[in-house]
Amino acid sequence: MGESNSVGAKMKKILFFVGVMLTIILGGIFYYTISERQRHEFKVWFLNAGQGDSALIQFGDGETMLVDCGPDKRVLGELGRVLPFYVRTIDYVIATHSDLDHYGGCVDVLKRYDVKHIVVNDRSKFYDPYWREWDKAMRGEGAEIITMASPTLWTIAGDTLRFLSPDPSFKLDTKADDNNNYSIVFQLTHGAKSFLFTGDMEMPLEEALMWKYCSSAVIPCPALRSAVLKVGHHGSSGASSENFLAAVRPEQAIISVGPNRYGHPSRRALKHLERVGTEILRTDRLGAILMR
Repeated sequence: MGESNSVGAKMKKILFFVGVMLTIILGGIFYYTISERQRHEFKVWFLNAGQGDSALIQFGDGETMLVDCGPDKRVLGELGRVLPFYVRTIDYVIATHSDLDHYGGCVDVLKRYDVKHIVVNDRSKFYDPYWREWDKAMRGEGAEIITMASPTLWTIAGDTLRFLSPDPSFKLDTKADDNNNYSIVFQLTHGAKSFLFTGDMEMPLEEALMWKYCSSAVIPCPALRSAVLKVGHHGSSGASSENFLAAVRPEQAIISVGPNRYGHPSRRALKHLERVGTEILRTDRLGAILMR
């Protein structure tokens, strides 16, 4: 009788152990399935990178594109919150231009993630030690380095990316050391919805884009019309002209900004955005902003 009870107790322990293991395995499969499904949904995250720019695009095939990295490694915390913990690859990193608040965190991104493609403009900044560190990290990553120097069309997972700037045909009224108006600017179109990413674009580049792509008789401008605008240069007074906003006519405008001494976003830019009736969304007030 005692032996029978002992065998029964052992069987209960074995069955309990098997049940626990099955629960863990099935739970893991369920979590992985849900995570993969979420990862393969189209999403655009405007990350809360402080006083700087950073946005993560997740395409429907699972590929990812990081547009700028903010000023420092806080971008890693933002990525850790929006990407599954097991993701260690980012397919594309775009550094729109060579200002620290856009590429500063990219060095840390390369240390944490395996990056397949790095996209930069054609203007270097070798006199800057921080930029030299980024250049060294970029060349040591083993990624394909793509220099964006003219209008280009890409397709990723059925979505279209039209790179509008830099463009050698533009005659920009800027200083020789200007970086902002040589930012990589592109329009991402997913289905019927378009997103316009502008880096630190200011009025000279806004005017060049309108000159090339818009007819003055047609407002809004079909070629630049976008539902979501990443506001140029953090909402500075030198960007977001009334004419440009009338051409784009965004439904939602994202201002990527943090505590700063520059007065970003400026009252002038905010008034221009209000006049076109766009919804203004700020990362310093809302944190990371998700768009689908």
